[in-house]
Amino acid sequence: MSKYMILKDKVALVTGASRGIGEATARILAKHGARVAMLARDLDRLRVVATSIDGDTLPIKADVTQEGDVQAAVNTVLKKYDRIDILVNNVGYINDPTQFHMMHDEDWDALIDINLISTLRMTRAVLPVMMDQKNGCIINISSVAGIKAYRIPLSVYNAVKAAIIMFTKSIALEYAQYNIRCNCVCPGTVRSKFLEPYLEDTETREGLSKLQPLGSIGEPEDVANAILYLASDSARWVTGTMLIVDGGLSIA
Repeated sequence: MSKYMILKDKVALVTGASRGIGEATARILAKHGARVAMLARDLDRLRVVATSIDGDTLPIKADVTQEGDVQAAVNTVLKKYDRIDILVNNVGYINDPTQFHMMHDEDWDALIDINLISTLRMTRAVLPVMMDQKNGCIINISSVAGIKAYRIPLSVYNAVKAAIIMFTKSIALEYAQYNIRCNCVCPGTVRSKFLEPYLEDTETREGLSKLQPLGSIGEPEDVANAILYLASDSARWVTGTMLIVDGGLSIA
């Protein structure tokens, strides 16, 4: 455990916690004293990850695009911990670059359901809990793709990530009266399951790194550290904002 338990006795719920940014977030929140409920569809992998974390963790199998799973997960967390202080809406999905006119309804349905609807469902389920507590912190994971268009054909993904930013601002304003903060983190090019096949090729990996003003792609821990700040009392007066974690990509 960390010497500085800045989240001691806080209960955090992290979606998509079996790998990538979600896993890194669960680790760092637990390191700083939080009790972490970890949600993912792959329970076997989730349990392996949870077991490897030094802290109080609760792995829960859930598909957060399904209302029944969302409610069951929240009830499970409340039954064990009796509160939810932090929600990290991390579940995300990016499609292979496809020109918009070549996309089918099911292609964008998946992008909307996994990235946006899951965020709406989880937030709706947790807000009454936080309202009763008169305290809470919600952190949504958007992307620099939500604030800047690139030549890569990812129009629907970009639109969905932009929607998450506006949803963040709206929730922050609507629920500030209950002392609930809502912020979002906008990562850039971060090592992930989606990116790994490209990183196996040395030339592609070096090319991606050169595109970043700071000279390297990000690691999940870089984003998790930003989430830790927003979840902590150090950010008690921060709400409705975007924290861009992209190595300078969005300003290049």
